[in-house]
Amino acid sequence: MEARSKWLWTITIANIAVTSLLIVVSFSIWLALAVIAPGISVEPLLILVPISLLLSFLGLVLAKTVVPRKSRWVSVVVNGCALAFDSLIILTLATILFRTTTERFLIPDGYEGDVYVVYGARDGQPLNKTRWRITYRIPPSGILLTQTPLIPRWTRTEYYYEKQNGSLEQIRNFWPTTIHKTLENLANDRDVGVFFPRTGKLTEGNACSVQFEQFYVGTKAYLLSQYREADLGRYVRGHPGACSN
Repeated sequence: MEARSKWLWTITIANIAVTSLLIVVSFSIWLALAVIAPGISVEPLLILVPISLLLSFLGLVLAKTVVPRKSRWVSVVVNGCALAFDSLIILTLATILFRTTTERFLIPDGYEGDVYVVYGARDGQPLNKTRWRITYRIPPSGILLTQTPLIPRWTRTEYYYEKQNGSLEQIRNFWPTTIHKTLENLANDRDVGVFFPRTGKLTEGNACSVQFEQFYVGTKAYLLSQYREADLGRYVRGHPGACSN
């Protein structure tokens, strides 16, 4: 009986450690979602959740065979709470998986600068989309007009350079915070990434309203030394069809 009690405490303490790590990982993923980071990995959850489920199950089963009431109730509370947290994560992952749409931005090979997607434009083109994927093919100007309105949704965003032969090269670097003007960054003309994606609204006159999504693509060296922000207002004044319906 004493050996069972020791095993119970060992399993319970191990479950506390795994659940604590699960909380840290879940919070990190939530922060990544908050800054719309692409390529968010849920692999740690897929490893930790089954371990915690197994420990919770073993702890609850073993608690029934332990005589001391204190050990039994502590184990039931700790492992039961861990099991409930595991179930919440599984339900959340299933919901996100069902509702998530993959957004693919196809950018002309070698393009550096601002990219704008203007939503709900009168003269916009329809998007290539399915229930699970939306593709934005960015023109050489860097400004895409689409008839599709901006609808908030769970998304997993991917960025690609599209070469002339139609092949795609994924852009994996993502910079959601300030890029400082250091010697290292000024000299970095090799690593291509996406900087600070955001959404906004622009009003030109009384009859023109524009909803847009914007991000920079290119190297750190180009951003810090050659970049000039695209004037969306000037573009809209010259293209009234960019205004919303």
